[in-house]
Amino acid sequence: MFMTQAAVRLRRVLGRIGLGGLVATGLVASGCQWQEKSIHLASNSNPLAIRSAQLEFEYPDLQSETPRPDASVTPNVLKNFESLQPQPITLEDAIRMTLERSPVLQKMGGQVISLPAMGATIYDPALAASDPNFGSEAALSAFDAQFTHSMFLDSSERRFNNLFFGAGAQLLNSKRSAISTDISKTTAAGTTFSIRNLIDYQKNNSPANLFPGAWDNVTLAEVRQPLLAGAGTEVTRIAGPNARIGNYNGVLIARIREDVALADFEIAVRDLVRDVEVTYWQLYFAYQDLDAKLRAQEALRAVWEKRVIRREIDRKADEALARQQYFNFRAQVENAIVGTGASGTGLYNTERQLRRLMDLPVSDGTLLRPTSAPNVAPIHFDWDATVDLAMENRTELRRQRWVVRQRELELVAAKNLSRWRMDLVANYANRGFGDNWLGNQGAIRDQLAGDLDDWRMGLEVNGPLGRRAGHLGVKNAELGLARERVRLDEQQKQLLNDLANAYSEVDRAYSQIEAIVNAQIAVEEEVSLKLETIDERDGVFRYQEVLQRSTAGESAVHRAIVDYNNALLNYALISGALLSNYNIHLSEDPSSSGAVQAAAFSSQFYRSGQDQRPISSPVSQGPVIHSPLFPQGKPSDEPAPGAVGG
Repeated sequence: MFMTQAAVRLRRVLGRIGLGGLVATGLVASGCQWQEKSIHLASNSNPLAIRSAQLEFEYPDLQSETPRPDASVTPNVLKNFESLQPQPITLEDAIRMTLERSPVLQKMGGQVISLPAMGATIYDPALAASDPNFGSEAALSAFDAQFTHSMFLDSSERRFNNLFFGAGAQLLNSKRSAISTDISKTTAAGTTFSIRNLIDYQKNNSPANLFPGAWDNVTLAEVRQPLLAGAGTEVTRIAGPNARIGNYNGVLIARIREDVALADFEIAVRDLVRDVEVTYWQLYFAYQDLDAKLRAQEALRAVWEKRVIRREIDRKADEALARQQYFNFRAQVENAIVGTGASGTGLYNTERQLRRLMDLPVSDGTLLRPTSAPNVAPIHFDWDATVDLAMENRTELRRQRWVVRQRELELVAAKNLSRWRMDLVANYANRGFGDNWLGNQGAIRDQLAGDLDDWRMGLEVNGPLGRRAGHLGVKNAELGLARERVRLDEQQKQLLNDLANAYSEVDRAYSQIEAIVNAQIAVEEEVSLKLETIDERDGVFRYQEVLQRSTAGESAVHRAIVDYNNALLNYALISGALLSNYNIHLSEDPSSSGAVQAAAFSSQFYRSGQDQRPISSPVSQGPVIHSPLFPQGKPSDEPAPGAVGG
């Protein structure tokens, strides 16, 4: 943007008086630009309008596009039900395939689209361990040796009114170079060792110089040991070196975070196994319900066909009634196959839900069919043993115990860091001076002679008067610990309540099987009697009514069996034995890189004798050993449900 002629003249005038002219001209130029810009904005009807391109919908350009899933097979519909090939699958195979094929641990309900960040994946534990800010390796990196190197070259020309200030010269021309190399290392006890070398070269035209150019080489070794805040292996492992109140990111805290992430991953795996089993038994019920409705449909088809053959003028109503009842059952069969609505419980919908959990294609020309028989035997659990098992193995409790342990360690660190900082500092320096660096009169030769030695020893104390932040940090850590403890206590109470409900539910579900089986036996006897009187007046209507109840009763029997197996599943889930019952164990995959091995090799050179000192009490009690639930069950002499009423 061009300046006005007045501004150009003003710049020429001010340019004669040096830097002030440049500053003033800059102000004038900026004032000119601001004035013209303000005129431009004033001419705009909406100066704050956002450009239309800013709100355009666009697709991101990914470096590697995620492949689309195979959707070449058309989804199953009602008309191709008979052509689908049954695919037998056991419950154990369904769980095994799910764990082998699922990078994302799906949940029932399909929230991965609306809430993708809430879905657990197989990468989550590794992400927590490799976090460059909060992982254990990141915490260990604070103890790595630090290397610092700098090189600078300075040149200066100054005039002095007094020869004394110019070192004997009115115009002092000086050149200087400085090279600094530093290596420092902090140990687990908080001690910092450092060694640095300083090379300083100065050359000027002062007549008072011994040499035109002089070299100064200094090698300095220093030790700094905290005595109050930050002192000791305990606080260093909890909060890290040079930690501040309220900021705890030591090795122990980072390791606890990883254990919490592992617990979250185990919970996600357990919930996935639960959802697979629940869906598997739901699919089993869908098949049994469909079979019951198909048998009723075929029975009514036979009645209808018989009425068509024996059709008489005065019995047309019976044929119409039989036809109506047949098509009513046919509608029920079709709903049982496909399901009603987007989230119906039909065979197709349930089978697709199981496929989604198992990471299988939506449709591949086959239809999964459960072959595992549900458990119909009575099982009685040892209550006391189950309570002990649940309190020990429930993952949520173990996760919360890790959080409580973290708060306990943070309280220890807060009490230490609330004190003032008092450091014992000691250093020793060896100096060399000469007109060159390596020659006969060089700085290195003079340094090796050992004539110029410096040393220092003393204390450095600093801290706020009143220690307000320190007291707040301790109070906050105490409150945080109290909060997590009451949460753990409430979790244990809730677990005991849930376990008692599950214990009662197992007994109720089995008793329900007995009652429904007996009711079904009575209904089947009634069906046989009604079939004998079907040719009587209103016989078709009575037969259809009792057949409807028989079909519903047969479905109710299978529903009760599925509910009983779900009750057993829920009892295993609450007691913390679900994964153990299926012999599922989580383990860490060995690292393929040499980073872990290199760190283990190099760590032997930095271990101190105090590294094995316990941190107030053991942080970990060892690996978790899961115990299965069902071997604790007591044998029972009660008959199986299939023999009830026989």
